Amino acid sequence: MRTFVAIYLLTSLGPLIRFYKNEYFYYFLIAAIIDPMVVLSAKLIGIPSSVMQFYIIGNLLLALTLPKVALKYKVGLILFIAFYSLIDRSEVTTLVSAIFIMLFLLINFAYRLIQNVRIEGKLVLFLIPLSVLYFFAIILAYLYYANIYIVTLTFIPKLVFYSCLNILIAVFGPNKKINFTFGYDPTIKAKIVSELQIHVDEYDQLLDKGFSHREIQIYQLIRQGYSNKNIAEKFSIEKRTVESHLKNIKTKLGFESMTELRDFVKKSEHIEPAT
Repeated sequence: MRTFVAIYLLTSLGPLIRFYKNEYFYYFLIAAIIDPMVVLSAKLIGIPSSVMQFYIIGNLLLALTLPKVALKYKVGLILFIAFYSLIDRSEVTTLVSAIFIMLFLLINFAYRLIQNVRIEGKLVLFLIPLSVLYFFAIILAYLYYANIYIVTLTFIPKLVFYSCLNILIAVFGPNKKINFTFGYDPTIKAKIVSELQIHVDEYDQLLDKGFSHREIQIYQLIRQGYSNKNIAEKFSIEKRTVESHLKNIKTKLGFESMTELRDFVKKSEHIEPAT
């Protein structure tokens, strides 16, 4: 038993190390702290409401670290959980809250997976085990509520399964992709590059570096001399959101300061889009 727990704890560090300097780093940092604590608590005292509430808080923190998720959705998630918890603090309420948050996480990862296929025709591999993890976590959460004895029966298999998923995520890393043309729509990319006024080859190069669509938009605007305030006004977002995107861009391009980033972007050669 201790061996399986130790293996799980070690494998949870793999994604954290692999995604260092990636926008998902804080997600895996929270996961590396919360998940082992929940597993150990579940083993020591079963799945009482106190442990499940701790699990809810942990998953809520994970949801708040997700990149590319609008602030309004995160705020909405917090308000829903807070309101629902105040209605009736029961096992059913706790279960529904836990499942709702995990469903939020599952939908986010599945959506990112599908979007990459539709736009790029590629599967981002680390998103697959993450989606699988939350799919089974939702099922197990319900089964634990239905029959607490299942906790004992599935504890070791769950540890082995989650350890394997952690290993896959660490092996794949943030940028590993494979071609997958089912569902791919080239017209979406054509429309995007036209709106960005960027050549498709350069767009693909930035995607290969791990850029999101919004980051490419900001990258282009910096190239055109826009300030952070101008960018925020153009997209109707907060200035600190722009700064967060710039921080991600800086990291992906390997620069230490924003001044270096802006100088590089403004001076960088780019392929002119077809007219």
